[in-house]
Amino acid sequence: MKNDDTKSYLVVSTEKSIKTTPKEVEECRLLFNNNPTVKNLFKNSINQILKEVFHQHYKNKDEYSPGESYGIYDLEMSGRSVINKLNTNYSAFSVLLRDVNKVLSASQQPIIIFQYQTTQGQINEVKRLNQFIYEYKNRIFHTNSSTFQTIMFVLGQTHSWGQQREDNTIVLLKKQFGEKNVKPIGKLGSSQDMIGGIDTIIEIDGNPINAQIKPFTHLITENNVTHVMGAGNVKKYKTDWLIFSKNNKEILVFENDNSKIINGNFVFPQENLIYTLR
Repeated sequence: MKNDDTKSYLVVSTEKSIKTTPKEVEECRLLFNNNPTVKNLFKNSINQILKEVFHQHYKNKDEYSPGESYGIYDLEMSGRSVINKLNTNYSAFSVLLRDVNKVLSASQQPIIIFQYQTTQGQINEVKRLNQFIYEYKNRIFHTNSSTFQTIMFVLGQTHSWGQQREDNTIVLLKKQFGEKNVKPIGKLGSSQDMIGGIDTIIEIDGNPINAQIKPFTHLITENNVTHVMGAGNVKKYKTDWLIFSKNNKEILVFENDNSKIINGNFVFPQENLIYTLR
Protein backbone atom coordinates (compact mmCIF):
# COMPACT_ATOMS: atom_id res chain seq x y z
CA MET A 1 0.00 0.00 0.00
CA LYS A 2 1.30 3.43 -0.81
CA ASN A 3 -0.56 6.15 1.04
CA ASP A 4 -1.70 7.08 4.53
CA ASP A 5 -5.36 7.11 3.49
CA THR A 6 -5.43 3.34 3.62
CA LYS A 7 -3.90 3.29 7.09
CA SER A 8 -6.51 5.77 8.31
CA TYR A 9 -9.31 3.78 6.74
CA LEU A 10 -8.16 0.63 8.49
CA VAL A 11 -7.87 2.31 11.85
CA VAL A 12 -10.77 4.74 12.06
CA SER A 13 -13.41 3.21 9.81
CA THR A 14 -16.56 2.71 11.86
CA GLU A 15 -18.30 0.70 9.16
CA LYS A 16 -19.41 -2.56 10.70
CA SER A 17 -17.88 -5.70 9.22
CA ILE A 18 -20.56 -8.35 8.73
CA LYS A 19 -20.61 -11.96 7.68
CA THR A 20 -20.26 -12.55 3.96
CA THR A 21 -23.04 -13.98 1.82
CA PRO A 22 -23.49 -17.73 1.24
CA LYS A 23 -22.45 -17.16 -2.38
CA GLU A 24 -19.20 -15.49 -1.31
CA VAL A 25 -18.47 -18.26 1.18
CA GLU A 26 -19.15 -20.96 -1.42
CA GLU A 27 -16.80 -19.28 -3.89
CA CYS A 28 -14.04 -19.38 -1.26
CA ARG A 29 -14.82 -23.01 -0.40
CA LEU A 30 -14.45 -24.01 -4.03
CA LEU A 31 -11.27 -21.93 -4.32
CA PHE A 32 -9.67 -23.78 -1.39
CA ASN A 33 -10.86 -27.20 -2.56
CA ASN A 34 -9.95 -26.81 -6.23
CA ASN A 35 -6.66 -24.97 -5.77
CA PRO A 36 -4.92 -26.36 -2.67
CA THR A 37 -1.87 -24.20 -3.33
CA VAL A 38 -3.97 -21.11 -2.59
CA LYS A 39 -5.12 -22.64 0.70
CA ASN A 40 -1.59 -23.65 1.67
CA LEU A 41 -0.10 -20.24 0.86
CA PHE A 42 -2.82 -18.56 2.93
CA LYS A 43 -2.35 -21.08 5.75
CA ASN A 44 1.41 -20.57 5.97
CA SER A 45 1.08 -16.79 5.85
CA ILE A 46 -1.64 -16.66 8.51
CA ASN A 47 0.32 -18.99 10.79
CA GLN A 48 3.27 -16.58 10.69
CA ILE A 49 1.08 -13.51 11.10
CA LEU A 50 -0.72 -14.89 14.15
CA LYS A 51 2.58 -15.95 15.69
CA GLU A 52 3.90 -12.39 15.32
CA VAL A 53 0.78 -10.47 16.30
CA PHE A 54 -0.12 -12.65 19.28
CA HIS A 55 3.43 -13.55 20.27
CA GLN A 56 2.63 -13.30 23.97
CA HIS A 57 -0.02 -15.99 23.50
CA TYR A 58 1.95 -18.26 21.16
CA LYS A 59 3.06 -21.69 22.36
CA ASN A 60 5.15 -24.34 20.66
CA LYS A 61 4.03 -27.95 20.51
CA ASP A 62 3.66 -29.46 24.02
CA GLU A 63 4.63 -26.11 25.58
CA TYR A 64 1.16 -25.19 26.82
CA SER A 65 0.56 -28.72 28.07
CA PRO A 66 1.56 -32.22 26.90
CA GLY A 67 -0.23 -33.22 23.71
CA GLU A 68 -1.25 -29.70 22.73
CA SER A 69 -0.26 -28.45 19.28
CA TYR A 70 1.50 -25.18 18.50
CA GLY A 71 -0.61 -22.04 18.24
CA ILE A 72 -2.35 -19.26 20.14
CA TYR A 73 -3.61 -19.88 23.68
CA ASP A 74 -5.48 -17.90 26.37
CA LEU A 75 -6.63 -15.20 23.96
CA GLU A 76 -10.44 -14.86 24.01
CA MET A 77 -10.78 -17.70 26.52
CA SER A 78 -8.66 -20.01 28.62
CA GLY A 79 -6.99 -22.70 26.54
CA ARG A 80 -6.52 -22.98 22.79
CA SER A 81 -7.94 -20.03 20.86
CA VAL A 82 -10.41 -20.43 18.03
CA ILE A 83 -8.23 -17.99 16.03
CA ASN A 84 -6.00 -20.98 15.22
CA LYS A 85 -8.72 -22.20 12.85
CA LEU A 86 -8.39 -19.09 10.66
CA ASN A 87 -5.62 -20.62 8.55
CA THR A 88 -7.97 -23.05 6.75
CA ASN A 89 -11.41 -21.57 7.38
CA TYR A 90 -12.89 -20.44 4.06
CA SER A 91 -15.75 -18.55 5.75
CA ALA A 92 -13.30 -16.34 7.65
CA PHE A 93 -11.14 -16.09 4.51
CA SER A 94 -14.15 -14.64 2.71
CA VAL A 95 -14.50 -11.96 5.41
CA LEU A 96 -10.84 -10.99 5.09
CA LEU A 97 -11.07 -10.91 1.30
CA ARG A 98 -14.21 -8.77 1.31
CA ASP A 99 -12.85 -6.26 3.83
CA VAL A 100 -9.43 -6.02 2.18
CA ASN A 101 -11.13 -5.35 -1.14
CA LYS A 102 -13.16 -2.56 0.46
CA VAL A 103 -9.91 -0.88 1.49
CA LEU A 104 -8.29 -1.42 -1.90
CA SER A 105 -11.33 0.00 -3.66
CA ALA A 106 -11.45 3.02 -1.33
CA SER A 107 -7.79 3.75 -2.08
CA GLN A 108 -8.40 3.29 -5.83
CA GLN A 109 -6.22 0.19 -6.13
CA PRO A 110 -7.12 -3.00 -8.03
CA ILE A 111 -9.18 -5.34 -5.91
CA ILE A 112 -8.25 -9.01 -5.44
CA ILE A 113 -10.27 -11.31 -7.70
CA PHE A 114 -10.14 -15.12 -7.75
CA GLN A 115 -13.11 -15.82 -10.00
CA TYR A 116 -12.37 -16.59 -13.67
CA GLN A 117 -8.63 -16.68 -12.99
CA THR A 118 -6.24 -19.40 -14.08
CA THR A 119 -4.69 -21.57 -11.39
CA GLN A 120 -1.55 -19.42 -11.47
CA GLY A 121 -3.64 -16.27 -11.51
CA GLN A 122 -5.33 -17.35 -8.28
CA ILE A 123 -1.94 -18.06 -6.73
CA ASN A 124 -0.76 -14.57 -7.68
CA GLU A 125 -3.89 -13.05 -6.15
CA VAL A 126 -3.55 -14.88 -2.82
CA LYS A 127 0.04 -13.66 -2.64
CA ARG A 128 -1.28 -10.09 -3.00
CA LEU A 129 -3.82 -10.77 -0.26
CA ASN A 130 -1.20 -12.27 2.04
CA GLN A 131 1.11 -9.31 1.49
CA PHE A 132 -1.64 -6.84 2.36
CA ILE A 133 -2.67 -8.74 5.49
CA TYR A 134 0.93 -9.04 6.63
CA GLU A 135 1.65 -5.34 6.10
CA TYR A 136 -1.37 -4.32 8.18
CA LYS A 137 -1.51 -7.30 10.51
CA ASN A 138 -1.44 -5.24 13.70
CA ARG A 139 -4.41 -3.14 12.55
CA ILE A 140 -6.45 -6.03 11.18
CA PHE A 141 -5.92 -8.31 14.19
CA HIS A 142 -6.72 -5.72 16.83
CA THR A 143 -9.53 -6.01 19.35
CA ASN A 144 -11.05 -2.74 18.06
CA SER A 145 -11.01 -3.95 14.44
CA SER A 146 -14.47 -4.79 13.14
CA THR A 147 -12.86 -7.25 10.74
CA PHE A 148 -11.17 -9.08 13.61
CA GLN A 149 -14.41 -9.12 15.60
CA THR A 150 -16.31 -10.60 12.66
CA ILE A 151 -13.60 -13.20 12.05
CA MET A 152 -13.73 -14.30 15.69
CA PHE A 153 -17.52 -14.54 15.52
CA VAL A 154 -17.41 -16.61 12.34
CA LEU A 155 -14.70 -18.91 13.70
CA GLY A 156 -16.58 -19.39 16.96
CA GLN A 157 -19.80 -20.14 15.12
CA THR A 158 -18.30 -22.65 12.67
CA HIS A 159 -16.40 -24.35 15.50
CA SER A 160 -19.60 -24.63 17.53
CA TRP A 161 -21.47 -26.12 14.56
CA GLY A 162 -18.65 -28.56 13.93
CA GLN A 163 -18.49 -29.62 17.56
CA GLN A 164 -22.26 -30.13 17.69
CA ARG A 165 -22.08 -32.21 14.52
CA GLU A 166 -19.32 -34.38 15.99
CA ASP A 167 -21.16 -34.79 19.32
CA ASN A 168 -24.42 -35.83 17.63
CA THR A 169 -22.55 -38.19 15.30
CA ILE A 170 -20.81 -39.83 18.26
CA VAL A 171 -24.21 -40.48 19.86
CA LEU A 172 -25.43 -42.35 16.77
CA LEU A 173 -22.16 -44.23 16.44
CA LYS A 174 -22.41 -45.39 20.05
CA LYS A 175 -25.93 -46.66 19.41
CA GLN A 176 -24.62 -48.66 16.47
CA PHE A 177 -21.32 -49.97 17.84
CA GLY A 178 -21.72 -49.74 21.61
CA GLU A 179 -21.05 -47.09 24.22
CA LYS A 180 -17.59 -48.37 25.15
CA ASN A 181 -16.48 -48.96 21.56
CA VAL A 182 -16.58 -45.33 20.36
CA LYS A 183 -13.98 -42.86 21.58
CA PRO A 184 -14.21 -39.20 20.50
CA ILE A 185 -10.81 -37.67 19.78
CA GLY A 186 -11.32 -34.29 18.18
CA LYS A 187 -11.13 -31.20 20.34
CA LEU A 188 -9.86 -27.69 19.70
CA GLY A 189 -6.17 -28.32 19.09
CA SER A 190 -5.82 -32.03 19.77
CA SER A 191 -2.77 -33.41 17.99
CA GLN A 192 -4.54 -36.45 16.55
CA ASP A 193 -7.32 -34.32 15.09
CA MET A 194 -5.01 -31.66 13.65
CA ILE A 195 -2.30 -33.91 12.25
CA GLY A 196 -4.09 -37.16 11.49
CA GLY A 197 -7.58 -35.83 10.88
CA ILE A 198 -8.95 -38.23 13.47
CA ASP A 199 -12.23 -37.24 15.14
CA THR A 200 -13.13 -40.63 16.61
CA ILE A 201 -11.83 -44.16 17.05
CA ILE A 202 -14.30 -47.04 16.80
CA GLU A 203 -13.43 -50.52 18.01
CA ILE A 204 -14.99 -53.42 16.09
CA ASP A 205 -14.13 -56.99 17.08
CA GLY A 206 -11.06 -55.71 18.88
CA ASN A 207 -9.80 -53.73 15.88
CA PRO A 208 -9.53 -49.91 16.17
CA ILE A 209 -10.88 -47.94 13.20
CA ASN A 210 -10.17 -44.21 12.99
CA ALA A 211 -12.48 -41.76 11.26
CA GLN A 212 -12.94 -38.14 10.24
CA ILE A 213 -16.41 -36.57 10.58
CA LYS A 214 -17.61 -34.12 7.90
CA PRO A 215 -20.91 -32.44 6.94
CA PHE A 216 -22.74 -33.13 3.70
CA THR A 217 -25.84 -31.86 1.91
CA HIS A 218 -26.66 -34.59 -0.61
CA LEU A 219 -25.27 -37.45 -2.70
CA ILE A 220 -24.99 -37.86 -6.45
CA THR A 221 -24.56 -41.50 -7.51
CA GLU A 222 -23.97 -42.49 -11.12
CA ASN A 223 -21.98 -45.20 -12.88
CA ASN A 224 -21.36 -46.93 -9.52
CA VAL A 225 -19.61 -43.84 -8.17
CA THR A 226 -20.92 -41.65 -5.31
CA HIS A 227 -20.16 -37.93 -5.08
CA VAL A 228 -20.61 -36.45 -1.58
CA MET A 229 -21.71 -32.85 -1.95
CA GLY A 230 -21.39 -29.98 0.53
CA ALA A 231 -18.66 -31.56 2.66
CA GLY A 232 -17.04 -28.26 3.61
CA ASN A 233 -13.25 -28.08 3.55
CA VAL A 234 -12.25 -31.02 1.36
CA LYS A 235 -8.79 -32.56 1.49
CA LYS A 236 -7.23 -36.01 1.42
CA TYR A 237 -7.48 -37.90 4.71
CA LYS A 238 -5.61 -41.06 5.68
CA THR A 239 -8.28 -42.23 8.11
CA ASP A 240 -9.89 -45.67 7.75
CA TRP A 241 -13.37 -44.18 7.43
CA LEU A 242 -14.92 -40.90 6.36
CA ILE A 243 -18.19 -40.22 8.15
CA PHE A 244 -20.67 -37.64 6.85
CA SER A 245 -23.47 -36.02 8.84
CA LYS A 246 -26.53 -34.28 7.39
CA ASN A 247 -28.43 -31.94 9.71
CA ASN A 248 -27.19 -34.04 12.65
CA LYS A 249 -29.81 -36.66 11.76
CA GLU A 250 -28.46 -38.83 8.94
CA ILE A 251 -25.02 -40.41 9.13
CA LEU A 252 -23.20 -42.01 6.18
CA VAL A 253 -20.08 -44.10 6.77
CA PHE A 254 -17.68 -44.67 3.87
CA GLU A 255 -14.59 -46.80 3.76
CA ASN A 256 -11.77 -44.47 2.74
CA ASP A 257 -10.12 -46.87 0.29
CA ASN A 258 -9.87 -45.58 -3.28
CA SER A 259 -11.50 -42.25 -2.44
CA LYS A 260 -10.85 -39.26 -4.68
CA ILE A 261 -11.43 -35.53 -4.73
CA ILE A 262 -13.07 -34.26 -7.92
CA ASN A 263 -14.22 -30.66 -8.42
CA GLY A 264 -13.88 -30.01 -4.70
CA ASN A 265 -16.03 -32.97 -3.60
CA PHE A 266 -15.31 -36.38 -2.10
CA VAL A 267 -15.90 -39.25 -4.53
CA PHE A 268 -16.14 -42.95 -3.59
CA PRO A 269 -16.85 -46.26 -5.29
CA GLN A 270 -20.53 -46.89 -4.53
CA GLU A 271 -19.73 -50.03 -2.52
CA ASN A 272 -17.66 -47.97 -0.07
CA LEU A 273 -20.87 -46.82 1.64
CA ILE A 274 -21.01 -49.38 4.48
CA TYR A 275 -23.42 -47.83 7.02
CA THR A 276 -26.39 -45.46 6.95
CA LEU A 277 -27.45 -44.42 10.45
CA ARG A 278 -30.45 -42.39 11.55
